[in-house]
Amino acid sequence: MPICNNCHSRIDRFNKDRCPICGQLNPFEGVTNETVEITTNIDVDSVKLDYHPRKRSKLLLYFITLGFTGFPFFYLYQKVAGIIYALISVSLIAGLSVVFAVPCNIHVVLAIIIALIIDTLINSLVGLFFYKKQNLKDGRGDFLI
Repeated sequence: MPICNNCHSRIDRFNKDRCPICGQLNPFEGVTNETVEITTNIDVDSVKLDYHPRKRSKLLLYFITLGFTGFPFFYLYQKVAGIIYALISVSLIAGLSVVFAVPCNIHVVLAIIIALIIDTLINSLVGLFFYKKQNLKDGRGDFLI
């Protein structure tokens, strides 16, 4: 809404001849009712849009392959969640390795491989959850396609 030049109160355009508050004649002097075509001044070809929406399929692939590093959350611009997820995942791998190596009396390398397989299965399930989730947004507020 326009503002009166005299009393600085908001008034509507129907009162363009006289301000209903202070009685000022022509309260928004210099304001005209003409429309200006501004689209003729914009060169659409020169505008560069750097918009690359995040994809659900890439997110699922990242969860399956690089899930233990927390990279899928960095892909979604969620740094804190990525760091926390990586710490939890590494702790899970280390804990499962100890659980399989000590009581089962198997080699440490085999225990780590078993722990990585279990972690990959968990990351795949988390990735499927994010893949199927409706209206998923990244850290910038953009929807995933």
